[in-house]
Amino acid sequence: MILSTKSSSILTVLISAAIVAVTPAQADVKSKVQPIIQTNYNQINAAFIRKDIKGATALFTADYISINPDGGKQTLTEFREHYNNLFTRFNIQLTSNKATIKAIDTNTGGIDVAIDQKTEGTIAGFNKIVINQTSRDSWLKTPQGWRLKQSKILNSQTTFNGQTFKG
Repeated sequence: MILSTKSSSILTVLISAAIVAVTPAQADVKSKVQPIIQTNYNQINAAFIRKDIKGATALFTADYISINPDGGKQTLTEFREHYNNLFTRFNIQLTSNKATIKAIDTNTGGIDVAIDQKTEGTIAGFNKIVINQTSRDSWLKTPQGWRLKQSKILNSQTTFNGQTFKG
């Protein structure tokens, strides 16, 4: 089929309009979703400070996976056991835990969120620990609301009494 100049011009205008319409629509989705996701992170982090592992993972999907920077994976059950163990064996008390959203990208199944996470606390009541990490999280929209499906930690740095901890 050969397009006339007029048809070609109309097609170009329609395509341009569609491209322009998609960009604000994506920005609109992000502006509506970001406060919800930030509230979810705040709820998760507040539960961790209370040492409420079940509450901290209440917004996770049943098939949640945590991936560390080396590629090691933990299921939801393993994740809960790991943190329960840390809190009980090492007497960790968190004093602050904050996630800052850096970017949100839509995908076919939900959204991907880039975050910076800073966690501070003490071990055994007096040893100061600070953990700074960046991660890429995948959230799904479910009938119950947004749920965290996967967290991929991109990098993590821990200091123990001001000294970088490797281990």
